[in-house]
Amino acid sequence: MRSKSKRLLCISPRIGAPRTPIRATGRGNRNTDWSIVMYRLPFAISLDKTPDLLKAIQSEFVLDSAHIAIARKLLESHLPPLATPHILPYLFGISHSLLLSMSRNPEHYYRTYRVPKASGGYRNIEAPRRFLKMVQRWIYDYILANRPLPPSVHGFVRARDIFSNVQPHLVSKNIMVIDIKDFFPNINQRHVKQVFKELGFPVKVTIMLTGLCTLAERLPQGAPTSPALANIVFSPVDEQLIPLARQWQCEYTRYADDLVFSGNISFTAQHRLHVTRLIRHAGFAINPKKVRIIGSGGRQIVAGLVANEKGLPPRPKRMRWRATFHQASLNPASFEGQGLRLLGIAAFVNKYDSILSQRYKEIARGVTKLESHR
Repeated sequence: MRSKSKRLLCISPRIGAPRTPIRATGRGNRNTDWSIVMYRLPFAISLDKTPDLLKAIQSEFVLDSAHIAIARKLLESHLPPLATPHILPYLFGISHSLLLSMSRNPEHYYRTYRVPKASGGYRNIEAPRRFLKMVQRWIYDYILANRPLPPSVHGFVRARDIFSNVQPHLVSKNIMVIDIKDFFPNINQRHVKQVFKELGFPVKVTIMLTGLCTLAERLPQGAPTSPALANIVFSPVDEQLIPLARQWQCEYTRYADDLVFSGNISFTAQHRLHVTRLIRHAGFAINPKKVRIIGSGGRQIVAGLVANEKGLPPRPKRMRWRATFHQASLNPASFEGQGLRLLGIAAFVNKYDSILSQRYKEIARGVTKLESHR
């Protein structure tokens, strides 16, 4: 459907950003009043000052009764009323052709680089360029972030983290950790299309949203939408693993691609095989080199935390941090350029020791204060 308005802001793909910032003033939730939120966003095209968003869109677009019904149903589901592919670029104040280009030719809007992995080797990061990242963040905030997920999922979920992930496993005698191989790359466009389709978006909008969230027909490792989409796609497997764990009288959690089972039972190759079959049936594979079965006598690492050490980071890491902050307190000038890194460590420590975190923050601020004066 074509917009009645000619006031679209066309932007060259090489520029990659509109003249006005595209930042939401808040994030959506299941009770989001979209007629208010959409108006509060600083779009390049102003909507009429009306509490009825649907009427505002109808004043700009020629919508038939079917599209109006779709828009109304999406609003009732606390989703943005993207009844046609033209509404999303209209709200952002850019040309439809630019958003279509990003959706159909995403390879032009990413940069790729490698980062070293803790286990050795490198991980390829495919980072969206600024404007595409803004669009993806909007899709995450207002479409994906509040989709219901099983309680066992802790990675990239609001109010959950690696500490909530390790909690169910603290009192367990034995633990089994299984890693999913190539988690993001194994989630393809077909999976992503199904997510948006099941949310109620029409076919053409689903195709556009899918193109904006994928690269080379799969999830890119670096897009803000990828973790949420991966969680949604894998959640049917979680729903099968939760009763399986209950049958084994043990706990189950997942943080991204790390599956953890714990309990007083002795895990065997048969337990691993059962989980492997379920994962393979869903189209995924496990990394056999990262399957670990650990008894109470071993160090039970769960997403970087030690389950049998009260869910804390490994002792050697804590000791390194302690030594680093001690040196920084004695000679802050020698840590020039590391202030933000130290503040990040202090924020992480706050998750399990607020008093120690406060000491670390004071030292880190001393370093950043020196940096600001140079």
